[in-house]
Amino acid sequence: IVLFGTKETNNQLNVELGGYEHITEAFELKQANWQTLRILQNQVKRSNVEGCWFDALIVAGNVLQNEASGKKFTEYSITLISPFFKRAEVVEDQLAGVLAGIRGIQCVLHVITNYVLHPAASIAKIFTTSGTFDEQANKSEARSSNVRWLKKALNNTNGTVSNINWAERMLAFFDPKVVRPTPWNSVLSIGTKVNLSISAYVMISEQKGLGSFKVDSVDDSSNTKVEMKTQYFLNDKPMEIPMQDIIMGYMYGSTAVPYDNTIDIEYRSGDARLACLGFTASSNILEEHLSAKGSHVVIAKKGCTASNHKLSALVKAMDELKVTMIATKVYRKDNRPRLNALLPTFRNEIPCLMMLELIFKDELCCLKFPPLLKSKPKPTDEQYDAIGKLIDSMNLMDAIDDSNGESREAFALNSTYNPTIQHVYRAVAHRALNPNQPLPAALDSSLEELIAVPKKVADRSKPALLDVKKLFELKEIKQNARAEWLQRMAKVKLEDDATSTVSTIDSGILMDDDDTDRRMVVSVGTITPAEDFALLLRRGEKFTTVATQLQNVLFELLFTSMRPPGDKAVAALMVYRSEAQNLGPYRYNEWMTEFKEMLRTRGKQAFWEEVIVGKKLGLIDSQESDMSTVSVEQAASFYQTPTPNKTTTKSSGCDDIDSDSLFDELNGSF
Repeated sequence: IVLFGTKETNNQLNVELGGYEHITEAFELKQANWQTLRILQNQVKRSNVEGCWFDALIVAGNVLQNEASGKKFTEYSITLISPFFKRAEVVEDQLAGVLAGIRGIQCVLHVITNYVLHPAASIAKIFTTSGTFDEQANKSEARSSNVRWLKKALNNTNGTVSNINWAERMLAFFDPKVVRPTPWNSVLSIGTKVNLSISAYVMISEQKGLGSFKVDSVDDSSNTKVEMKTQYFLNDKPMEIPMQDIIMGYMYGSTAVPYDNTIDIEYRSGDARLACLGFTASSNILEEHLSAKGSHVVIAKKGCTASNHKLSALVKAMDELKVTMIATKVYRKDNRPRLNALLPTFRNEIPCLMMLELIFKDELCCLKFPPLLKSKPKPTDEQYDAIGKLIDSMNLMDAIDDSNGESREAFALNSTYNPTIQHVYRAVAHRALNPNQPLPAALDSSLEELIAVPKKVADRSKPALLDVKKLFELKEIKQNARAEWLQRMAKVKLEDDATSTVSTIDSGILMDDDDTDRRMVVSVGTITPAEDFALLLRRGEKFTTVATQLQNVLFELLFTSMRPPGDKAVAALMVYRSEAQNLGPYRYNEWMTEFKEMLRTRGKQAFWEEVIVGKKLGLIDSQESDMSTVSVEQAASFYQTPTPNKTTTKSSGCDDIDSDSLFDELNGSF
């Protein structure tokens, strides 16, 4: 680090040649560290002395040449930060000599100052693209002269110029270390005769996070050792066992399963490879089939001309036929194989394959949502237009306005950082620079912008939001499941009296005819038991058959499922009881008597009290159905349960439990 404009002078060129006043070689060439940053932040103060930027550039070039001599670096750069208020007396020949020396060590010059414009289309990471000096700004004669010399210097060194405010903002973000891409070299085999030498490069990788920080002991003199000791117990009693009597084994529930080393049960996938399994239409590869673990670009291995020609022909043929290759990938010998889809693509007019990992069948999660009981109202043209205007107002392509009046994209992929990781980095930096101060409570404004809606988008979307709020009125509906089913059944009864039909299900309420045609229900399921029960009755299925299916589903929901039954069990009981009143209450009353005993013995007292008793879903009495043989008094006494005894006995099912079977033991606990 070379400082110019300092009160003192301390540089090698001034000692040897003289004339390089108020320039100080502050720090030698070394890795950046927190100690250097603390000194710059706390000890370097602003002075009233002006220094010549051109002399400082010469000193910096000399320092870089001397201290980098004998060392190997991938690249060299000089960053010049100054407002350039003092006019530099520059001679053309002297400037050419300085620039020749900078180019001789393949060094790049970067300038950070004010009055610099950054076009929206060219904004990228700092030092990768250059801004332009603002010609319209009010500048002094000294500043204008310095700008002319700086332009020549930047053009001769392929350098960049950045605005001080923009550079400070960009340098506040921590970029990952740029590493040289390492390919995965393998052989793509198609059948038994076609082999291509390929190289796969990572294009998009899964975010791994920061991981855990390295923990070190503050007291280096500590000699505490960690000792590990293995003990063997039998029935909680320690015992000594000879090592020759110890064998490997696994616990399967409560059963010990010995493992014989002579029997190799591990799957061996073989050597690393990429083997084609076949081709399929590209339309068959859906988004839910991808594993979301990143992507690779597959090209021919460098130097393999024959493989390059084969791969080019393969990609062109796949692109014309619109097919995708399904291949097995084994990354390293005996690693588990993974399925991959290889899609044909062209990057910079070069044919290559895009490799995406697929999931296996048992990794696919199929989410089935219950059908809507009522038909969805079709939006009006005004509602469609309102949603369209809202989407247009939330366009991110011009969501940010620069200081020069140009618009650019918000949340662009190449300029959007992970706010979580950046916050951790800044917290570490704050603690390193201020070890005795607490971490800032508020989030940095630049990090808030990474997760906040752009102000321009928020302002222009307000009218569209008001239109949507006006056109889509929201009304709170308090729905009572029992009252809803009773209303439906009452409507069904009135329609039956008017039409004298046998059907007891209102097709207009449960679902539309189109929905009925689309739903292929063959039995009552656990997802929508009430709707399935009603639909099967409407199709003419026997009541006894459908009732038995519903009873089995209720048993599964309440006693064997690992999830709470929710409202669907209540709705199923309601529709079952309502239909039984018209089609025959005997089967329902007989089952409900057994159901009550099951609830009591299996610890479902809460369900009995809240649902059966609370919603009056017990026996159907003679007043509710003429076919019922249960009196009103019997139905009322049915809701009363005897007081449990203090001593409980085991159920008979526990006597048959095989202690060696974990699954039998689990099922017996139900």
